Amino acid sequence: MKTAGPRGRHGDHVRELDSGPVVALLLFEAADCLMALPASEVASLQAPGSRGASADEGGASVAWIDVDEYFTGRQSDGPWLQWGRGERCAWLRVGWVVEVLACEIRALAPMPGCFRAEGRGGAFWAAGVRGEEVFLLMDPAKLADRRNGLTP
Repeated sequence: MKTAGPRGRHGDHVRELDSGPVVALLLFEAADCLMALPASEVASLQAPGSRGASADEGGASVAWIDVDEYFTGRQSDGPWLQWGRGERCAWLRVGWVVEVLACEIRALAPMPGCFRAEGRGGAFWAAGVRGEEVFLLMDPAKLADRRNGLTP
C-alpha cells in the first residue's frame, strides 16, 4: 500500500493498491481456524442443514467434505460451498463464511516445507494476514484426493 498522496476526508492518507497482482479470496472459519480459497473457485453456497445437490452434483465422483470433521473429528453445522477447478469439484462444509477479501499475491507467504508434507497440513498453499488475524490458503483438491483415496 502506498501512503504518499492526497489526504482523505478524514485527514488520513488516501491508500491505493500497488500495481501487484490481486486475487479475491473467500475467507471462512473451520476447525477453529481462519481459512481461505480463491473466490473464483466457489460456484455456489448452500444454507446450513441442506445437502440437496442435483443428480449430476451428487454422483460418487463428487466429494462431500466437512472441513471441521476432516481436521478435528467434530462435525460442523455451517454452510456448504461448492468448489470447482477445471474438471474437479467437491462440496466443502465450513463453520461460517467471513468475507471475500482482495489480497495481493505477494502478501501471501508460502507454507513451510514441514506443513506441505504428507498429511492434513499438505492441504494448504500459503498463509496470509487479515488485520491481526492469520489465515491459511487451502487447496481443496488435496482434501478431495485424500477423501477419494488418491495419492496427493
